[in-house]
Amino acid sequence: MGISRREFMGTTAAAAMATTVVTGGRVFGANEKLGICVMGVNGRGRSHLEGFSKADGSEIVAICDADDRVLARTARVVEKNTGKAPKTYTDIREALQDPAIDAVSIATPNHWHTLATIWACEAGKDVYVEKPATHNIFEGQQIQAAAKKYDRIVQHGTQRRSETDWIRDIKLLQDGTIIGPLYMARGL
Repeated sequence: MGISRREFMGTTAAAAMATTVVTGGRVFGANEKLGICVMGVNGRGRSHLEGFSKADGSEIVAICDADDRVLARTARVVEKNTGKAPKTYTDIREALQDPAIDAVSIATPNHWHTLATIWACEAGKDVYVEKPATHNIFEGQQIQAAAKKYDRIVQHGTQRRSETDWIRDIKLLQDGTIIGPLYMARGL
């Protein structure tokens, strides 16, 4: 499923200019909002909540976390910040059955990322999933297959690739100006 960066940017620009979006069998006009469920709200999920709370095209309609105390506390914060109480779920499977949810933002512990993404695709939800999306290539192939089979959008968070410091440092490494010629790398 190869797509060049140029093709991706062209497609993204075209989508941004579109007047309607179709998701989960619903057609959205320019003035409608996508219903978002943030899954995993104790750590990185707080950033997701903040971002979606400020985005004009989305509304946090639900939150999901296995910890009841975190869920209750976070629901109060979301209500205070948005003026609307989100639905709360402790079970991802129950949240995915909610027709008000158009897309999910997954910030659960890492071992849930792949399965939650696949379940969300099966339930007709689009997905933003934090890194790591998977633990191995096989899991990534399963996400890709689910996204294709259920015609869903899946975006994987890899912000480090677009931060200016990393872009600068990678260029310096590739040019050999920081530590000399690069002959081996290990990722942990």
